[in-house]
Amino acid sequence: MKSINVFSGVLLMVSLIVMPVVHAGESGKTTTETIDVTTAQEYVDTHEDAIVIDVRTPAEYDMSHITNSVNVNVQDESFAEMAAALDPEKTYIVHCTKNPADGRSSRALETLRELGFRNLYSLEGGYVAWKEAELPLTDADQ
Repeated sequence: MKSINVFSGVLLMVSLIVMPVVHAGESGKTTTETIDVTTAQEYVDTHEDAIVIDVRTPAEYDMSHITNSVNVNVQDESFAEMAAALDPEKTYIVHCTKNPADGRSSRALETLRELGFRNLYSLEGGYVAWKEAELPLTDADQ
């Protein structure tokens, strides 16, 4: 009888741990992985469905940006509408200047998740880290 009680206790503990995980997955919530700049560049180079989204202002973007990135200004009132026009099946690597935890890229990623996007990455260190790594940039004079 004691082994049945132990088994029941273990089963209860496992169900308490597993059920929230299953429930979170069923609710459609997604987590966003952070990706370093080198891995991000390799990913973009090898996956044609990968797009880098720069959520800084157009003025910041025009001064210099990651080559082939797309500018979708998170501070624009119509950001959600512009984001909704993107293909949700593609993979997006989102960045702002430095990508702090409470920065513009975090707000953009939250909106994208709410719109149902699932293939999302946050670029660790943002534009600054990309530039410091001397990865491809397009400047205003180019």
